Amino acid sequence: MKMKLRFEKFSRNNILLSILMVVLGVVLFVWPGKTLEVAAKLIGVALLVGAVVSFISWWRERKDPNAGYASLAIAIVCVIVGLVVLLAPMGFVSMLPKIIGAAVLLNGILNLAQAIEMRSRGERWLSSLAMAIGTILLGLFLILFAFSAMKAAVMVIGGISIFNGLSNLFIERRYRRSQR
Repeated sequence: MKMKLRFEKFSRNNILLSILMVVLGVVLFVWPGKTLEVAAKLIGVALLVGAVVSFISWWRERKDPNAGYASLAIAIVCVIVGLVVLLAPMGFVSMLPKIIGAAVLLNGILNLAQAIEMRSRGERWLSSLAMAIGTILLGLFLILFAFSAMKAAVMVIGGISIFNGLSNLFIERRYRRSQR
């Protein structure tokens, strides 16, 4: 029962993050020239908010002997990265394609694991597999090919963020349905 509650909590957080990725992607895609520094600062603020949420989550679960320190570790990392981004937004902007690529790649790997689990339960999984593979390839693309024109990179990152968020929502919906 505890595992199910933790999965539901993870699932809600994943849906919220996916929606935020789509919104961020649209903004980056539509206004690439004006959003670089603003986007970096918003990401810094979002990381600090995420740190607060993770810390609160850890604080509430700290008395549970089965609770780990993952939420606390995430909070600490989010604070450090959030402050660095806020203090040097253009330095962060220059690293943005690789950072987002790494996040997209990791997310694609997690989506792949969900698709494989759906397959092992005999559920329909091929569309989830295709989306996961697409997410992995797009993450690798961002990591391996740095763009010389930052405006084009921001537009591509925006499009990939939109795809990533929408594919997460699609796979999450299919995965939840398969859990019933």
